[in-house]
Amino acid sequence: MVIQPLDSADNKMIRRIKRLNTSRQARIKSNATVVEGGRLLEEALAAGFQPQLVVYSPKWVERVEGRAMLTRLQARSTSLFYVTDRLFEELSQVETPQGILAVISLPRSVTLGDLLDKSPQPLLFPIALGIQDPGNLGTLMRAALAAGAHALGVASGTVEAFNPKCLRASAGAAFRLPVVSLDEGWPDVLRTAGVTIRTTAVDRGLPYHQADWTGSTALVLGNEGNGLDPAWYRDTEVVTIPMSPASESLNVSMAGAIVLFHAAFRRQEKGIGFAPPAMV
Repeated sequence: MVIQPLDSADNKMIRRIKRLNTSRQARIKSNATVVEGGRLLEEALAAGFQPQLVVYSPKWVERVEGRAMLTRLQARSTSLFYVTDRLFEELSQVETPQGILAVISLPRSVTLGDLLDKSPQPLLFPIALGIQDPGNLGTLMRAALAAGAHALGVASGTVEAFNPKCLRASAGAAFRLPVVSLDEGWPDVLRTAGVTIRTTAVDRGLPYHQADWTGSTALVLGNEGNGLDPAWYRDTEVVTIPMSPASESLNVSMAGAIVLFHAAFRRQEKGIGFAPPAMV
């Protein structure tokens, strides 16, 4: 018997996926998000996430690796929904859809107390404060995981880490790097725990390569356009990335990557290895 793919958008499951794709409130309320693309779904599966459901189209079935993945998902008793390529394109948020997406539950939230209690080595903790572009946050997450950071802090005014666009930009790092939602008062909590708080500025700071990164450190990175409130520079250690006068500044995720990888290098010189890439 030939199975005909679903072609109607007037379906409860289809409407739910559209809401999860576009609405932060829907994602928070249902504690779920959308993962699109074979590679990203593989990353989620490898990190231990079990999809609530998977939607695929004929385009995905045409691929050898696509059929192999569907067989594996079927063996895991995953709910599979077959839709037309046309309907899948309605659901997709990428220019060239591969033909597969999944709804997954969000990971268990990690508190700042969890992080401070469970870190056996000096903390390397980048914090996004007011970063609004999901692509920037996802790229920062990818760099943080690769540099051996223990977690990523998400403070007020920052886009959610499990926004579907952020997930794609993270290239799967969001499934392995703990994300800590920071409540008001988090700077005092970090200082009480002996964590040095550093901020980045275009100028007037200590060159980042002259700072000591071997102790527990939080690196606060601010909004793409406005940076950080000037008050942050009075209360923290400020570091600067020296650059050619022909350039005004760096993208926030690029600046974060430069500093984090330098910190990782200095820490490894002192025998401090990478943090394990797993949820705490």
